[in-house]
Amino acid sequence: MKALVLLFWQMLRFKREPEDAPYSVPLLLVIIAANFVLAATAQAIGRSSQLNIAIVSPIISIGVELLFVYLLLQLKNLNARFVQTEISVMACDTLLTLAAIPLLIISINLPSKSPMLAFLGLFELVLVIWGIMVRGFIYHRALNISPFLANTLAFLLLMVSLSITVKVFPELLAQATAAAAQTTTPSR
Repeated sequence: MKALVLLFWQMLRFKREPEDAPYSVPLLLVIIAANFVLAATAQAIGRSSQLNIAIVSPIISIGVELLFVYLLLQLKNLNARFVQTEISVMACDTLLTLAAIPLLIISINLPSKSPMLAFLGLFELVLVIWGIMVRGFIYHRALNISPFLANTLAFLLLMVSLSITVKVFPELLAQATAAAAQTTTPSR
């Protein structure tokens, strides 16, 4: 277990490639389950009153990831790389989600006007960008595409997941719009 965590920590630092991951379908299933549990937990922390969103949103993200990468690997006749690619993506995402959970817990316990919220939000943004870049690195290696195209693909898959989530839960867009309006309205 320690060797696997170290392997994926090295992938997060761009020092190992997805081809270094073990080829194991049972391991992939365990990592997908762990990713779902942690992602749903992170969503539930931020949306304790909307558990349906906390559960369905990670399912959408995982489903988009698995489906699109499977189709792209099939299209390029590289389907033998699917298991190692997805083990790498899901394990790295799981580690980043694990790092984000304490930030979420701290942020919901801070007063709404705390200056620390901006710092935590910036740190969470860094984790999201890091996650996109790691996915891009993994896609670059697995799909034999340029790093630019791979990072673009990683970003597009994130946008597809978010689009589907907003279609399924339109109230999320209304909540985000209200929150954005509240932060841009000057206080008197």
